[in-house]
Amino acid sequence: MLDHWLTHSKFKESYEKLVQRLFRNKISPNHLTIIGLILGLTSAASIFLSDVFSLLFIVFYIISTILMALSFLFDTFDGVIARMREPTKFGGILDIFCDRTVEVSIIIAFVSTDPISLLYPGLFSLGGMVLCISMFLLSSIELNKSPEEEKAKIISYRKGFMERSETLIFFLLTNIIYICRSLLLWVFAILVLLTAFIHLIQTFKDLNSEKR
Repeated sequence: MLDHWLTHSKFKESYEKLVQRLFRNKISPNHLTIIGLILGLTSAASIFLSDVFSLLFIVFYIISTILMALSFLFDTFDGVIARMREPTKFGGILDIFCDRTVEVSIIIAFVSTDPISLLYPGLFSLGGMVLCISMFLLSSIELNKSPEEEKAKIISYRKGFMERSETLIFFLLTNIIYICRSLLLWVFAILVLLTAFIHLIQTFKDLNSEKR
């Protein structure tokens, strides 16, 4: 929801101009994607280490939160630069691969800090993500994209209830409010599963309307 709103807000133009000034002709979108991946994996490792080295919990806690936010930030940078230079199919695929790798790694890291309490909410979160990304990809393949979407993205998503921005918010909250990790992961899992179900229903309606 937030991604869709931001895409159509005045903030988008100002933000994209700033990113273009910072990175234009300096680094490729794929390199930005890889940097985001490295930051995300390092954040996940920091979450894991915060439980292993309990005396340094606060240090790893702060590091993981900062790196997580930076990882998601770089994920927005690559899209801006890609649209400026003309996006590629491999770039879109690499972006999806890196996004999901970071998200899965962070959830596994959360579970590792308290396997007894977080195992099931973690499993349901991962299962929900599999269903959700499957619906995103299938609906983007089956449904025709508008000319504007074709120019903007190689891989196009329909707007959803739980998108990248909402995922960042939930992950940051789950990391920061660590005493509520089980509850937050359950809520995240339910919302992601609900998003997948909503996409299934909407795709069914859209495909039926195309036949008429």
